[in-house]
Amino acid sequence: MQTGITIGIAGHVDHGKTSLVRALSGIDTDRMKVEKERGLSIESGIAPLILPGGATVALVDVPGHTDYLKNTIRGLSGVDLAILVVAADDGIMPQSREHLDILKFFGATGGICVLSKADLVDEETLEIAEMELQEILAGSFLEGKPVVRFSAGSGLGGDAIVRCLEQEIAGLPNKSSTAPFRLWIDQVKTITGLGTVVSGTVRSGSLSLNDTVVVLPPQITTRIRSMESHNRQTDRVCSGQRVGINLHNVHTRSLARGMLLAGPEIAGSSYLLNAEMELLARTVSPLKNRQRVKLYVGTAAVNAMVVLMEKEHVAPGDRTLIQFRLQKPLSVLPRDPFVITSLNIPTVIGGGTILEVPAEKYRKAKTQRILPYLEALRSGNISAFVDAYFESTIEKYTDAQTLSRSTGLSRAAFEAQISARVNSGEFVYLKRHGAYRRDKFEQIKAQLFAVIERAFKQNPLKKNVNRIELMNLLDISLDDILFTQLVETLCSGGKLKKSDGGYQLPDSRGHLSGEHEKLADALLAYSRRSDMTPFSADTFWKEHDKNHEKEAIKELLNYLHNRKKLIRLNDQRFLSLEALDKIKDRVAQFIRQHGCLRLADCKAILGYGRWGGVHVFDYLDKIGFTSRVGDKRLLRQPSGGSGEPIH
Repeated sequence: MQTGITIGIAGHVDHGKTSLVRALSGIDTDRMKVEKERGLSIESGIAPLILPGGATVALVDVPGHTDYLKNTIRGLSGVDLAILVVAADDGIMPQSREHLDILKFFGATGGICVLSKADLVDEETLEIAEMELQEILAGSFLEGKPVVRFSAGSGLGGDAIVRCLEQEIAGLPNKSSTAPFRLWIDQVKTITGLGTVVSGTVRSGSLSLNDTVVVLPPQITTRIRSMESHNRQTDRVCSGQRVGINLHNVHTRSLARGMLLAGPEIAGSSYLLNAEMELLARTVSPLKNRQRVKLYVGTAAVNAMVVLMEKEHVAPGDRTLIQFRLQKPLSVLPRDPFVITSLNIPTVIGGGTILEVPAEKYRKAKTQRILPYLEALRSGNISAFVDAYFESTIEKYTDAQTLSRSTGLSRAAFEAQISARVNSGEFVYLKRHGAYRRDKFEQIKAQLFAVIERAFKQNPLKKNVNRIELMNLLDISLDDILFTQLVETLCSGGKLKKSDGGYQLPDSRGHLSGEHEKLADALLAYSRRSDMTPFSADTFWKEHDKNHEKEAIKELLNYLHNRKKLIRLNDQRFLSLEALDKIKDRVAQFIRQHGCLRLADCKAILGYGRWGGVHVFDYLDKIGFTSRVGDKRLLRQPSGGSGEPIH
């Protein structure tokens, strides 16, 4: 049998909820003096119940009076099963219906019904009460569930209730232990000798001693000092368990009911939530666009404006897509359930499911982009959602884990969907990062290449185009991973090549103007005439009667170097490729004859002294032809070579 089960005890005021809990567990959940004086519950009370099978469950006795509806909603927000208590002598009352609606919205999956005070009425009245109850439960999650007659005075029905609860628990699905840890705080205390202790029901995941957690929305990072579940110290708690947690170095002034205690992987908080909402059929008035309501998620309660996406008002009984704009931020996840009440009247008017935590406010102009996306989320249609996701954005790639986390839908289903689309060629797979639509990938790749071509056409002498320049020239914003994949695809296809931290076209020579073509030819011819003597832009400029702009000469020399037409030394002097091959032959021959090469040997090998020779020899070291050991240089590879410069 599962552990970590929370059972909500719901029903109208004075229908015997607290008496039922006392009869089952032996614990009186009305602990405050004012509760005992008034004979009604104000706060939700918690009582552990040990079932015959050995499992311990938590019974949550919620207030039945409408004045304390906020506490009722909070108490029922995290239950797995419900016991709806209806007094046989009173029958169904307003809070009976309201509590049933709250439980429905918060996703209770089963439970039982209890006809309390069965000893106060005759058999006929009991039968009528049962019939009325079955009518109310039709279509709800409690339809067809056991209805047990109970008397707190005589103990009638107590054993039957326990048996029914064990059967209901056995039918619950197993809870995931891999989900992120989350607990909505419903109590904050300072305990002598311990410090700050928060209590609540573990909504998902598990928690162990010394784990790091974050309190949201204040974003307080702390760790777990100790934990207690049903008055017993424990080293680990899991989904569904009631637990008190002693937090390290956090003051109670920083905490409040309604905050979320979560694992560090849970993101921050938001003022915006997109959701699907149902307005209850029994609600008196339609819900208008931009109407303000009280929103309940977990134990949090916050004022919110409802922005309608599909219509200007919602009629009672209708379901629709909305955006909540919150007065204070909340930390929620997709698929979290919620309840809404009127702002100033304590009555539930609707509820539903959070679909996503959006990054932007909804505007009518965005309807065509946003609604298909949310419709797919609402229906849980994985294929339609993937279509809408990639249609709504051009700059994002994604993977199954990210989609599952942002939607609350099945990761396995997303993995199967993405894998099928990659295999069919519809998606491009970015290694270790996710997938992207191929048509958009090709579209951006063509745009990127066109931008690079245009940049070199406007300035043929550019050394390269770097990432920052390209991002500024593009019309869209690209993620680093997607940008890298795009340029690598262009490089592997031969359309681009990497150059000194940027990118260039394989051969931009054809883009040179006629004047630049003539000057480039003159520079290459001059390099050949210079033989093994390096030359600079200034040398060429002076020897050609200063007929050319010196800056143009410098740009063209670098242009020819970038295209592997010239060798550039570290003193900004240049050699032809043929001259480098000749130098390498002479250096190799000299080292074979003398065992090594020193700087003093420049004149014998190159025909000029150290002023130019040091840069030539440094270049040979740089390309790995020679290696320097002290003041000597040795060969590192056979003589000869392609003369290809190192870039």
